[in-house]
Amino acid sequence: MRQAQWTDDSVTVTEMSPGPLKEGWVRLRVEACGICGSDLHSYRREFPVTAGSVPGHEVAGSILSGGAGLVDVMYAVEPHTSCGRCDPCVSGNAHLCVKGEIIGGRAQSAPGGLADFIDVPSYAIFPTDASISAAAASISEPLAVCVRAINMARLNVDSRVLILGAGSIGLLAGMLARDRAGQVAITARYPHQRKMATKIGLQALEETDVKAWAKEQSPDIVIETAGGAADTFAQAVRLCRPAGRIVLLGVFTSDTPVDAFSIVVKELTVLGSVLYGSGRRGPIFKAAVSLLPRYREEIGLIQTHRFSLDALSEAFACALDKRSGAVKVVIEP
Repeated sequence: MRQAQWTDDSVTVTEMSPGPLKEGWVRLRVEACGICGSDLHSYRREFPVTAGSVPGHEVAGSILSGGAGLVDVMYAVEPHTSCGRCDPCVSGNAHLCVKGEIIGGRAQSAPGGLADFIDVPSYAIFPTDASISAAAASISEPLAVCVRAINMARLNVDSRVLILGAGSIGLLAGMLARDRAGQVAITARYPHQRKMATKIGLQALEETDVKAWAKEQSPDIVIETAGGAADTFAQAVRLCRPAGRIVLLGVFTSDTPVDAFSIVVKELTVLGSVLYGSGRRGPIFKAAVSLLPRYREEIGLIQTHRFSLDALSEAFACALDKRSGAVKVVIEP
């Protein structure tokens, strides 16, 4: 089988033989795997990576062996393992497991989905609607991240929402917020991002216009999705109205200065949101999978580029260069 692996300075595709399947796990043929923003941080070595580890955690596939999988069913993978015994696990917060790992994460975790096959726990796969393509199913993971964040934001029908950053996470979060809130605006650095945001029903703001917009609209909720080395946490504090709510989704690569005094005197609520968790009716990841048919058209727009596994270097180059018009790049092995 082919499998992508981090090297000391890049990523390469190698041939290897799959090992024995663990008890309670299933082996999937990978049909599609998205390249995540965190993969790009790792590629640039803004995050440390372990040479030989296998990236890819936005995965959809069909069962090859293990479990009792249905024939011709596409599964979305919740790429997180948990121990089931620690305090977060037993309290229903397995996504915060002290021993949890991201399958395909940057550390030496279970191998990820930039490969022909992937092994995952049987509890971590969710069947998708028959109308959904493999590529669309692979966006379940970032969609689930956004579902949790939107739930934490506690939107109302008259909420004014500002989303900072129009990458795939920002656009997905905006898409979900659009159907719950009265007004949703999003900052977009690149013309293709602004065009896409408009197509999915969001008010697209150039970065030079956001301060004036926020002064006029006084957003109730600011959702930060850019991360990296951006100053968007500090920006969120400046722009959010008093007694407003900030949800942090972006993965920052360095310490982020912020005006703590303003958080206090404006009585802002600041929340971090990670992974998926559970809601009143079960896993949020499962809820995200159920939303795929509703947002099929928007997902098709956000997934801008597709490559084969053998063209992995070209895929990363495309995802890294925003002049390509890339938002979400998908590998279809």
